[in-house]
Amino acid sequence: MDAMQKRQVSARTLRQSLAKKNSETTDKGLERARAILDAARDIFASEGFAALSMRSVAARVGVSLSTVQHYYRSKEALLEALLVYTLESYQAAIDRITGEMAGASRLEQFAAAVDVLIDVIRAPLTRGVFVEIWALANRHAYAARIVKDMQNRERRTLYRLIRGLNEAISDKEYEQRAALIAAQLEGVMMRVALRGVHPAEAQRLAAAARQSFIRLATEP
Repeated sequence: MDAMQKRQVSARTLRQSLAKKNSETTDKGLERARAILDAARDIFASEGFAALSMRSVAARVGVSLSTVQHYYRSKEALLEALLVYTLESYQAAIDRITGEMAGASRLEQFAAAVDVLIDVIRAPLTRGVFVEIWALANRHAYAARIVKDMQNRERRTLYRLIRGLNEAISDKEYEQRAALIAAQLEGVMMRVALRGVHPAEAQRLAAAARQSFIRLATEP
């Protein structure tokens, strides 16, 4: 994927996060939206939901409160957009690597996608966002809805990647295996998010997870 295609993917990702905005957004507006979402992600991942506010984001970006509200009407809308933005970026990374490997086998494409997934869950910012939203889902219905949507989307992506890798495995079984891979990814993320986990342990866990995902995708 060349630089122009990457910019187009990035623009689509941002536009998805602005789906509930009432007016069209210019290219300059997309860059402002990116800055707002990046600031929101930094605050939410490192300081938690309580620290995330429209004002704190505006201060981090260096814009007025009304500017943030122009793009995202409420804290809940901002949080939902942040999750969309994070998931779209994650999906774009998978699409990019599988597109670049169009000539490779589907198993090789899946293995490459697994590496992307593991890199994503080990990245502190992404990990922080997901851990916080899971905690929030226990207390707020809208957060629970976001998590459910996120998990359904993750399962569909995994199913699309693994379906048919072994003809002896039925589509129904692949649906169950996609759900299991998604659950294992979440478990790995929660483990490496714990304070005090040594990097070597995190690396071993990631390697074991990769092997497990390949087996689930291919072995009857």
